[in-house]
Amino acid sequence: MGFYKYIRRSLEKILQKAGKDGELKFMFARPIAPYNIETILALLHIKGIINTIDKYEYEVNNVILDILQWGDDKFSFYNQKKKIFVRPQILYSKSRYNIAVESKSQLKKNIKIIRDVYLDVNKISEMAEETELTYMNESLNYLRNRGKVTNGIVNILDFWGLATLYYIGGVSKRIFEINNYKIEEFEDKIELVNKEFKNGIKIANKVEYKISGYKLSFEYNDKQLRFRIYDASHIYKEESKKYKMEMNPYIALALLSGSGYVLLEEDPRKPSAGKKTRRLYKEAKNKTGYDILPLELYMQKLIKRRIIGEENYVKFISKNITPYIINTIRYIYGI
Repeated sequence: MGFYKYIRRSLEKILQKAGKDGELKFMFARPIAPYNIETILALLHIKGIINTIDKYEYEVNNVILDILQWGDDKFSFYNQKKKIFVRPQILYSKSRYNIAVESKSQLKKNIKIIRDVYLDVNKISEMAEETELTYMNESLNYLRNRGKVTNGIVNILDFWGLATLYYIGGVSKRIFEINNYKIEEFEDKIELVNKEFKNGIKIANKVEYKISGYKLSFEYNDKQLRFRIYDASHIYKEESKKYKMEMNPYIALALLSGSGYVLLEEDPRKPSAGKKTRRLYKEAKNKTGYDILPLELYMQKLIKRRIIGEENYVKFISKNITPYIINTIRYIYGI
């Protein structure tokens, strides 16, 4: 199924959900943070959808992108999505830069879950200076001002969470042509709707969870856009427990889709997603009764076209991304 056709075909269904409360809601589910190239694709698609909304009879005032971290997930160097945020690639080089307080061997021995990983502020500053990725220092400065940098170390979720938002802010200046954005801490509640049966009758049981983290906001085309990043470990845990399952994060993701959220990632039903992912997805659907609604972010096109590679990855992780790169992505994906 084509990437662009997939989005167009699901847009009306997405807007029907959004029309109930005037909110169009998306989510990333990543242990620490999404890759920057995923973020660019998400922003381009969100802009395209906002600019298409007027063709439908649904009123949308707010657009939310929630990035769900998972601090209680096991830390492992075998998982690329986890280790890349501890040993980032040095640009223009084949080596990796260890920004963790502990060495690789110490991390393997001492660290059990992601939230227990701490990063060395001096190493981050050196990396930011070498690569000219200033948004990393912006993240550190924010955390210093709020007392979250102690003894020269910072928690991995705090640092990469804020760095992701500063990156989104910088790239959004290009994509949405905005001048200003606001970053702040937030506390809120998120509602999930469970399907339950009582006396053979299906009922909706609503559950609220407290969430807190960091938020970026700005206005585009009279819509309020909010990008939030927070640790959702308690949601993953409680919902898996509720369905008497071993830890299955797709349980919570299915319930979020049932509550109006659209998942930004490769379609978990595709063979390329892997056997374990497809099993967890199927298990979540069978238990909750909800389909996970994916808005597919498929990066293979960029790899095949040699747009992504070690030698030019800097083009995608710099927040001063050029209009040429953005237009190239638009052309390849038909956005």
